[in-house]
Amino acid sequence: MKSLILALGLIAAPLLAPLSANALSVTTVAQNAAAWAQVNTQGTVTLPKGGTWTSAPIQMPDTSFPQIDPCVSFCSPFDPKVFGTGQSIGATPLANWQTIPFWATWQTPDRSNTNILSFGTVQKGLGLLWGSMDVGNLIEFVLNGKVVGTLAGDQLPGVTIGNPGRGAALISVSNLFFNEVRFSSTSGGFEYSNITASPVPLPLPVFGLMAGLGGLALIRGRRRA
Repeated sequence: MKSLILALGLIAAPLLAPLSANALSVTTVAQNAAAWAQVNTQGTVTLPKGGTWTSAPIQMPDTSFPQIDPCVSFCSPFDPKVFGTGQSIGATPLANWQTIPFWATWQTPDRSNTNILSFGTVQKGLGLLWGSMDVGNLIEFVLNGKVVGTLAGDQLPGVTIGNPGRGAALISVSNLFFNEVRFSSTSGGFEYSNITASPVPLPLPVFGLMAGLGGLALIRGRRRA
């Protein structure tokens, strides 16, 4: 039994070993109207399977922060305008975009306000709709308490950061292992929605070993009975 457990650990260990922060890979899937067309507007604040907030952001719209249009409190990821100007980003807005829910992390200069999304199992990829990208917006990827990768609002490929922030980008992050995601911002609120994640699958040998362990446990239990 002990040898089987050891073998299971040896097979699973390389799978769960953290990659370096430099290995993180980011893809900008689409921006603005093209991004809106690719997300589920009926499930914008539905968390991925196994994900829970251990420190939850604000879910907008919220009566405590009523100014979304024009965006003053927070700028929706579905907002077709430029913060504080009334100008349009040139994308056709979604009908009733002001009522579409999204997450918002309030900015603090020292990042003392950090919202944390935790997973019960290790993940290997993350996707989300990132709104009104700001330099101060930051995502930290954490594995067992250690930061293994970071992504700031001005590091999205092919995305031009405006001042003030504007538009939205649908992004995909891969090539790293994590079980916690931290959202924070030092300047400008961090607005996002449609979070998706990809769990690390157990390799077939691990499933075989797990089945073997279960079978042995069953046999031993019968013998004791």
